[in-house]
Amino acid sequence: RPGSAKRVGLLPQWLEPKRVRRTPAELPGQQILWDIAAAADVLDACGAKRSHARPLLRVLSAKFVEGAGRLIWEGLGTPPTGGCGDEGKLSKAPETVRWQDLGVVEDLLSASGLPQRSSAALLAAVSPVGIRPVGQRVSADGSTTKLILELRDGHRVETVIMRHEGRTTVCVSSQVGCQMGCTFCATGTMPIVGDLDAAEIVEQVLHAHAIEVAAGRPPVRNAVFMGMGEPLNNWRAVSSALQTLTDNACLGKYSLPPSRVTVSTVGVVPRMLQLAEEFPAVNLALSLHAPTQELREQIVPSAKQTPLSDLLSALDAHAASRRHSPGATATMVEYVLLAGVNDCEACALELARLMAPRAEEVMVNLIPFNPGSSTEAIFSAPSHPVVERFQQLVAACGVTVRVRREMGQDIAGACGQLALASKEGSANGVAAPAADVEDFVAWRRRQPKEDKAARNVEYAATVAAAATASAGKADGGNSSQVPSVPVAWVGAPEARRVLALTAGVALLSAVLVANRARQRWRGALGVPS
Repeated sequence: RPGSAKRVGLLPQWLEPKRVRRTPAELPGQQILWDIAAAADVLDACGAKRSHARPLLRVLSAKFVEGAGRLIWEGLGTPPTGGCGDEGKLSKAPETVRWQDLGVVEDLLSASGLPQRSSAALLAAVSPVGIRPVGQRVSADGSTTKLILELRDGHRVETVIMRHEGRTTVCVSSQVGCQMGCTFCATGTMPIVGDLDAAEIVEQVLHAHAIEVAAGRPPVRNAVFMGMGEPLNNWRAVSSALQTLTDNACLGKYSLPPSRVTVSTVGVVPRMLQLAEEFPAVNLALSLHAPTQELREQIVPSAKQTPLSDLLSALDAHAASRRHSPGATATMVEYVLLAGVNDCEACALELARLMAPRAEEVMVNLIPFNPGSSTEAIFSAPSHPVVERFQQLVAACGVTVRVRREMGQDIAGACGQLALASKEGSANGVAAPAADVEDFVAWRRRQPKEDKAARNVEYAATVAAAATASAGKADGGNSSQVPSVPVAWVGAPEARRVLALTAGVALLSAVLVANRARQRWRGALGVPS
């Protein structure tokens, strides 16, 4: 059986999330309008037409992005000498920021078409800062910034800004806590408080834009719903936020193309189908984490409600909705690698079996478990060689597989670590890790080409054995005479393709080895190379 039940099961009682509810705590007259529906409601209350909502958001969001970063944060994005940044220094208390501080006056709104009387009422009724920045941490290399944001009722969430070469991505939260209870995720150990409003989700992206612009960097290019919470369990707010974030009429140059927005889910099948229907251009990332129903139920408790076949059907529906759309692969499978649990060869081959028929439309993201969370006592990350073997076994079957570069481990900002951890700890006793571990991608780049080629031959041979065994069974051969392989392959055509790949890799390896031997021979004889 792929995987092992060792160390997997129910969380210890001290890690079980407490079931509490988020209560509204809006200040009188201080509404948040960073969402198309919320803006329309505010205009209604101010006696203006709802049709002014989009032009209003376009003007106000530009002023917010170009002024809030400078007003609120000082030195954000630049780590202090000698280590990662701790709590950020606020240059101005967020609750004291007024529209006038951002350059928004009645005449500006009137010029955008809003009646003069409604302009004054709106500026008095709406606060520019709906979620209050209370802290930030910056990774030692400056590539990652984690924001701690306080909601209007006092609860807090985290937003992460990740700076890659040539692009910046913001990871937003959609809930306070999470009810899915994934055993390896620190967020799943937090109390489940409730859902964020659409305006609170959009404002996280605006804060990220503002921080980057204030530091002289390009604005955010990508947004991923991979922060705290299960996005599809908060569908009403998430769908409204998607509509606002991807609408150029709402956010102007700070809007995001749908193809640069990704929604992650553990597997809420009805909402996955709805996402494919209503937002076909938005990317989907399915958090699979196990190749069998039995193993998945052990590490993802919510999987007990959803058969794996239904999950894959919903994944196929999303892939089909993007089939005629240009651009990169928009349907992804996320797989957290847990040492001794789901990182074995059998799991890799079973995952390959599931993904091979979908190889042209689905990409697999492998995520080595991030240490330093409250689940560190239960799980650990596999070694880099184990990660490489898992990746290459799946890739040898024609599936696109990438190992995610983890950013922000030293500030508890990487995948699975968002639990309001600080340098000293957090409200639920989660301590942040002290330093980053070496990234897998950096490790693999250091490996000699000859060694990698030799290992690739081994990986391809393992997959070929599985394909040959399956082909033999399909042709009616005696299964007792073929190697025992814990996977049912997809058929003879795929077996021939893998065997061809094996031959190609073996030939390349032989050429590399021969060339190396030739160089050594010439060196021993003193012949110039």
